Amino acid sequence: MSAALTGLNVCVAAITVLGLAYFARVRMPRPPVGKYEAPDVLVVMAVVMVAPLLYLELPRTAVAVVFGLVLCAALQFTLAPLLGGLRAALLAVLAVAATGGLALADRTLAVLVLTDVLLAVAVVGVATMWAQSGFRSVHTAWFAGLLALYDLVATGLTSVMDRFAAQVMGLPFAPLLAVTRGDPPVALGLGDLLLIVLFPLVAAKAYGRAAALLAGALGVLASSAISVLFATGTLTGAFPLMVVLGPLIVAQHVYWARRTGGERTTAQWRAGTSATVPATAASPVLLAALAAPSALHEGARPGDWIALLDGEVVGTGASAGSARKDAARRGAEGVPLVRQV
Repeated sequence: MSAALTGLNVCVAAITVLGLAYFARVRMPRPPVGKYEAPDVLVVMAVVMVAPLLYLELPRTAVAVVFGLVLCAALQFTLAPLLGGLRAALLAVLAVAATGGLALADRTLAVLVLTDVLLAVAVVGVATMWAQSGFRSVHTAWFAGLLALYDLVATGLTSVMDRFAAQVMGLPFAPLLAVTRGDPPVALGLGDLLLIVLFPLVAAKAYGRAAALLAGALGVLASSAISVLFATGTLTGAFPLMVVLGPLIVAQHVYWARRTGGERTTAQWRAGTSATVPATAASPVLLAALAAPSALHEGARPGDWIALLDGEVVGTGASAGSARKDAARRGAEGVPLVRQV
């Protein structure tokens, strides 16, 4: 089992690196989803909660067909920026068809390997699409926190995920990054893998390279730490990984948001705006803003935060968030930068 657990975490690390490389080099077309808001996170969360319950009521063949269709679509839009739409569609259909054919021929090992490869490519594409289309660090933190609570209930306190894993294990296109199908299997759920890959991409967009590397390392470390507990016999059954990973993501979001004064928007990231611009006495923007006559910053004390827009102070507050809220309350248009005095 130790070798299988090591292999699983090597795969997780490789997919995380692949995700960062794809995110850095490929610009995916933005889907017509508008702007992500908190209710969107709740909708995604509702789908995640309801889907396993629905799949438990479906025949295994129907579950495999649904997963195959979803995976085919994800492969197509992941490969389209690299190969073109038509070639990507043809390759996706061929890959899914080949996996299904091997399943009918009872080539279990080949099906496991192909499913893992296709799942890895699809996760990279979905995570990149979410990150580049406006899914913010705060959205990911909320999603991870809610998913941690759900995982605690569905995996740790009830048998929902155990029954779901038994339902899909061995199927082609199963939403599990599986290394073995033994008892217990060595596998990682799709939701866990998606969050491990997604947050480094969102962190890269929101806060920069250092935040992305830390997020990737902590995600792999969390998975590896749980694997050690399984290898030593401390854990023997299914474990809700999001109970560990969720708080890690939330903590990183809070840390980087406070350190940088707020995350970059997608537009700022695409424009190459720096994730952090220290507000020091040598900062021309801050000096010009503070030198300009404004009643807003006259009472500001060292340590207070100010919101800057077009070189003018448009809001103040005791924190970065309160300065932004003050700017919005005063009618500021656009997204101001926040700096500490």
